[in-house]
Amino acid sequence: MKSLFVGLFISSLSLTSCLGGSDYYRDRIGPFLKELKPHYKPQKVDGVIEPEKFPDLLEDQKTLIGIDLNHDGVRDDMEIFINRNFDNQVERENLKNEIKRTANFYMNYKKMTLDEFIMYESNDSADMNCIDYGIKYLGLKYSSEYVNYRSVEAIYNTKERSSTYSYFSTQLAGRAYGDGYEDKKIFESCKNKIDEKIKQKVKGEK
Repeated sequence: MKSLFVGLFISSLSLTSCLGGSDYYRDRIGPFLKELKPHYKPQKVDGVIEPEKFPDLLEDQKTLIGIDLNHDGVRDDMEIFINRNFDNQVERENLKNEIKRTANFYMNYKKMTLDEFIMYESNDSADMNCIDYGIKYLGLKYSSEYVNYRSVEAIYNTKERSSTYSYFSTQLAGRAYGDGYEDKKIFESCKNKIDEKIKQKVKGEK
């Protein structure tokens, strides 16, 4: 059974911007959205229509949860960025799941138990594993953006959001978690969905 020391893991993620001398949202997401805004037109991606209006990024960053004009549970700035920079549905779906789960975390973190904190982190890892599984078994290639994607810098991109992440890190400091805590249903659901796509792909090739 694999175990990870969450405190060390979280700390290493928090240091990403310091070690890299950059911030992924500031240097990559922000400029992309600023350039897109003047000619933004909502698209239908994976069955969901993007927000009709481009989100006000300054107003978005004044809130903890963020702006979600199309009410799909995904912060609009990240939804638009993910839709237009990640090639594979497997990537898009699982990165959006991470955003949805974070919104729920923002609303409930002050009353979460230690086990719930650990489950939150484990489910995050499960989504990343799901992307790896999908790419491998569907024969897809990783989007170039996914290789450089920095989850923490993308999601916790304001002072208030960062402070909740620090709270989260403090709660998990020195704790270990492993397969026993991972929500198997999430990964099994991912695996079953992808296996079904593989069957459809094989059927279509016959």
